[in-house]
Amino acid sequence: MDPPLLFSTNAYLKYLIQLRFRGDVHYVWCSEYFDSNTLSRYAAGAGSAPSSNPADIYRQLSLDVTNKDRHSLKISAQKASLTKLAINWERNGEITSDEKAEIIFMVDNAAFDDWRPLLYVIPRSLVSSRIKIVPIHLRASYGVEYIVEDLKRTEFEILEI
Repeated sequence: MDPPLLFSTNAYLKYLIQLRFRGDVHYVWCSEYFDSNTLSRYAAGAGSAPSSNPADIYRQLSLDVTNKDRHSLKISAQKASLTKLAINWERNGEITSDEKAEIIFMVDNAAFDDWRPLLYVIPRSLVSSRIKIVPIHLRASYGVEYIVEDLKRTEFEILEI
């Protein structure tokens, strides 16, 4: 039996951009476990790497924000990803040039607090038909990772811990 919840850690700025420019529809990578480190070493979900474990992502991003780490790899990766997404969305006609410029401005000028982590708690039953397993060659480890490409705001709760 599959666990009833999925977990995803995302930066507040990513949430805000998807809220404002994507119609409150969110693209998320997620896991069946909040913290795979708490599982038995032989449990199926215990093979998740820190870069795909929601608890580790949350802790690292929180630490980087608290310490105002200007060399944060997590924040740098988010900046690059959101900028690339804005460019692709404009190229695909999903947003206007002005919206792309606004997103890039937001990314380039965000305060540290804008990168704070949010934990999404997603009832599997609400998204079960739309969950995609991440292909093994794209995963950080052998642990199973999932993507929900069109997560609606009514399908998850946000926690800040």
